[in-house]
Amino acid sequence: MEEIITFSTYQSQIYGFSCDYPSNWIQIDNSFCVVGFQEKEELTYPSFNVQIINLAMLSGDTSLDQFQQMIMGEILRIGAKPSNFSDELIGGKYNGRSIIYYLPNDHMKSKQSFFLNQGHAYIISYTSKADEYFQQHLYVCDHAISSFNLIKSKGYKFLQLSMNSLLLSTTTTTTTSSSSNNKLENEIYLEYFYPKDWSKKINGDFQHTYKDEKIVNEGGVVFSITKSDSEFTNDGSLGEESKDIEISLNYRDGNCKKLKVKAKQYDGDNGRDILFKFDQCIRLSFRVPNGDKVYYVKAFDRLIQYLGVTSGLVLKARSPLPYDIFDNLMVGYNFNLPKSFELSLTKPTGEMITFKDTSKNTNDLPYCIRISVEDLSSAGIIGLNEYSNDVVNRMLQILPESKILTEGPNFMRLDKHLASTVSIQCYDVELRHPSIQLLATSVQKSHGIVITIRTKATNQFSIIYKKSFYIFDSFCYYYEK
Repeated sequence: MEEIITFSTYQSQIYGFSCDYPSNWIQIDNSFCVVGFQEKEELTYPSFNVQIINLAMLSGDTSLDQFQQMIMGEILRIGAKPSNFSDELIGGKYNGRSIIYYLPNDHMKSKQSFFLNQGHAYIISYTSKADEYFQQHLYVCDHAISSFNLIKSKGYKFLQLSMNSLLLSTTTTTTTSSSSNNKLENEIYLEYFYPKDWSKKINGDFQHTYKDEKIVNEGGVVFSITKSDSEFTNDGSLGEESKDIEISLNYRDGNCKKLKVKAKQYDGDNGRDILFKFDQCIRLSFRVPNGDKVYYVKAFDRLIQYLGVTSGLVLKARSPLPYDIFDNLMVGYNFNLPKSFELSLTKPTGEMITFKDTSKNTNDLPYCIRISVEDLSSAGIIGLNEYSNDVVNRMLQILPESKILTEGPNFMRLDKHLASTVSIQCYDVELRHPSIQLLATSVQKSHGIVITIRTKATNQFSIIYKKSFYIFDSFCYYYEK
């Protein structure tokens, strides 16, 4: 009697796709793919995964034929024996290609199907032991291909945040001297960060509201901060149930303390409210459309992490801040990014992102910042020196005319972790000019982190480093499994 196979549907709102997989297969996650699935306890290693490639990271506009050539080049590079490409209709509506190839060293066989859509390549790969095992599970791949569908993505992958403040209270004290009485005002502010590209509406020192104008249905996504002399009462829009929580306010007067404040949290399908008191009564509100809180609430949680209190004197001394906060919600880190920098390129999984300086006065000195994070858990325990040497050797292999400029390793700190630094000079294909790259590598929580600063201006490197040094000082890898 033939086994009856049932399928479940995997759906990723953040990546914007869905596909079917066997219900008794387990989901696997790694840095190689967006998602993967593998049969439980199966010695023939049947598995399939989905990859997404941002075509902007490739040179120029990429056609399906050009991408096919790149696929073939990679297949040949790993020593596989390919068949011919064939046309394949993926998801019943996306025109793509497929190829089957054999890896003789591992006695494995793979099928790759791919198509291009709106600047991204989508690849579905199936792998199993060769011979009859490959054919035995090929139906899984074929079913995943036929069920594959692109959907509208929801949620945020990244946040670039600017700082603002809300006056909480003002007190006046009088100091008396032999000649006069002096009155000093002491102001207390709630300091917070908001998404840089959201519209804002400031209602004096009473309410600050921010809205993502890109989301237009049912009111969109809205973040607001409201203060009052009297205690807020629940308006009932999120239900009547609440839970007691504790939030931490960053005390930004130079001592890096955290102030613990008791709060009440109300949750509903369309948002979250947090009510607390610090000099004034404060309501933090987050609203989303269509009952989609589950996809957006992580952004609200991150905004809460950046709340702080400060005095008027300190606030004025620090303003305007020369940086924003960039938060990679997908990978789990944040750092202070110079305001003139903008996100340039990114892998869809967020594990490699690039920023470029948009300042007009530095266009003759183009430089960028690149941050990559890779999972080292499969490599077992790996030390900083071993990882740093591996990264440098990889860079020397792929960068033309490259050489190390520094003698021996130098060290700095990334998020209280030791990081190794090295400078490399090379010919930069993108810049079409020699460039200098400073690499800072660190190993944290079984992940390797590499921060790279690159410029073609060899005589200006020290100036550029001084402009962006706080990237390293502020970097925080908060990822938790």
